[in-house]
Amino acid sequence: MVVALGTTTRAPAGKVPSKRFPGATRRVRTRCGVAPGKQDGCTASRRDALRLGALLAALSQIGSQAACGKDAATAVAQVEAEANSVLRAATSKEVAAIADGLSVVNKGKAPALLRLVFHDAGTYERSTGRGGSNGSVRFELDRPESRGLKRGLNVVEAVKKRIRAKSKVDLSYADLIVVLGAWAVKACGGPEIEVLLGRRDSSVADAENMIPDENLPVVGIKDAFSRMGLDTRDLVALSGSHALGGKGFGDPLTFDNEYYKTILKKPWLNKKDEMAQMIGIPSDRVLPDDPECRKIVKEFADDEQKFFQQFTESYSKMATLGYKLGGA
Repeated sequence: MVVALGTTTRAPAGKVPSKRFPGATRRVRTRCGVAPGKQDGCTASRRDALRLGALLAALSQIGSQAACGKDAATAVAQVEAEANSVLRAATSKEVAAIADGLSVVNKGKAPALLRLVFHDAGTYERSTGRGGSNGSVRFELDRPESRGLKRGLNVVEAVKKRIRAKSKVDLSYADLIVVLGAWAVKACGGPEIEVLLGRRDSSVADAENMIPDENLPVVGIKDAFSRMGLDTRDLVALSGSHALGGKGFGDPLTFDNEYYKTILKKPWLNKKDEMAQMIGIPSDRVLPDDPECRKIVKEFADDEQKFFQQFTESYSKMATLGYKLGGA
C-alpha cells in the first residue's frame, strides 16, 4: 500500500479522475496508503485555514438561522461541525505510526477488513447527510447484515491500540477502517488506494436498514446506491470486492477481475453441480441480467486495469461520503 506526499496539483492520486473529486489534491506516492502533508507544521496550518475558511463562509448564515428560531450557539456549533468534516493529509508521524500498525496485520484478514469498509460507509444518506464512514459499525454488530464483521473490527481494535501505545497517535476508528480496507486490496494484489484522514467517530449506531439487502432486485440495489450518492459503475465496481473471501470467484485472497468473468458464465444455473450453485450471493447474480450492469461487468471482465481504475475511484468516493476533501 502507498502513502502520498502532498503537492498542489488537482485531484486525488493517479487513478481517480478529478471530475469525481473536484475538491481533492493529487499526491506523490511513497509507502503506506495514507496521504501525508509535506511538512507537519504546514499541514496543520493549512488544515486550520480550511476550517477557518469554512467558519467564515458560514457566519453569514447564522443570522438567518437565528431569525428562523435557531439560537446563535446552535448555529455556530453546526458550522463548526461542518468545518471539522474536512479530510486532510496525514502528518509524517501518523504515516509512520500507520505503517508500523499495518506491519503486523495478517493477509488472511483482508476479506473481513474490506467488507467492514462498506458496512461502515454504506449507511450514508445523501439527502440528510447522516451516516457514512464514521466508525458507527462497532455499535451495529448485532444486526443481521453485520454477521462476521467482528473479525475485521478486532483487527482495527488491535491496530488502533498498537498505534496509540507505540506512537502516541490516536486515529479514529473511521479512518482506520478505511486505511485497513485499502491495505487489504493492495495486500491481495489489487490497486493502490490513497486515504486522507480526518473522519470523526460517531458515539452511536447509525439508522437501521440502510445497508442494501443482498436479496433486493437490481433496481432496489441501484436505488440504495443512489441514496448514498453512488452510481451504477460504483455499484458494479464495488461488487468486485466479492472476489475476496471464498465466494467462488477464484483464489479467496486474490483481488482480480475473476469475479466478473465468473458471473458472466452464471455457474449457479448448473443444476448438476452443487458447488457451482453456491457461487456468489443474490446481489451478484442479478448483475449480468441487467443490461446496464452487464455492459460494465463485461468491460471489467475484459480489462482488469479498467476494473482497478474504477474500483480505486469508487472506493475513494464511498470512503469520503459526507466529507469535504481538503489539500495537503
